[in-house]
Amino acid sequence: MNIYFVRHGSTDGNESDQFQLPTIELSEKGKEQAEFMAKRFESIPVDVIFASPMTRASQTARAIAERTGHKVIEDPIFEEIKRPSAVRGRNKSDPEVKTIMKVVKDTFTDPHNRHSDEEDYFQIKERAGKIMNLLSKRSEQNILVVTHGEILKMILAMVIFGDKLTPEIYDEVKRTFVPHNTGITLIQYDHSFGLHESGWYILGWNDHAHLGEVK
Repeated sequence: MNIYFVRHGSTDGNESDQFQLPTIELSEKGKEQAEFMAKRFESIPVDVIFASPMTRASQTARAIAERTGHKVIEDPIFEEIKRPSAVRGRNKSDPEVKTIMKVVKDTFTDPHNRHSDEEDYFQIKERAGKIMNLLSKRSEQNILVVTHGEILKMILAMVIFGDKLTPEIYDEVKRTFVPHNTGITLIQYDHSFGLHESGWYILGWNDHAHLGEVK
């Protein structure tokens, strides 16, 4: 089974370094990126398209679906990790936002304490595991998932480290793995390889060659 994870196209929030609202739309640059990426999937076999219902991911998925003829299946399980409501739509450089995010960082691995309504490490890890379980049980051979950068990092961390994953390792993955808008990551699920007992393999990471013409 081939699973193509695609990060959504760029938004004004990406371009101004905000914690984004679920309803933020693709910017003009993001729409152009989505079209380039959609054209690429005309020559990549796809049997089904899943997407986060957040607007930026949904718009990206629909751009692909218009070219491939598939229906987009939206599921909240593919949404971006949940930040505190108090920071959504605000710039990351805002002093108050920085104060809130310090609390989030300090309580990230404490299941009994948090700032407010954000997801902690354990909830993000659990949701990523559910995504992997959901996809592994599908009958299709070529699955496309349009999702978000931070939840994708957790999926990658779980594929690479499995039961050995710790919060410290996840922090390093978050810091060093930076998915490009509309970058394509190919992960294969196949027990028959016999090389990795989990059956998960990363075959391609953050491929955005299709954006060569996008400035």
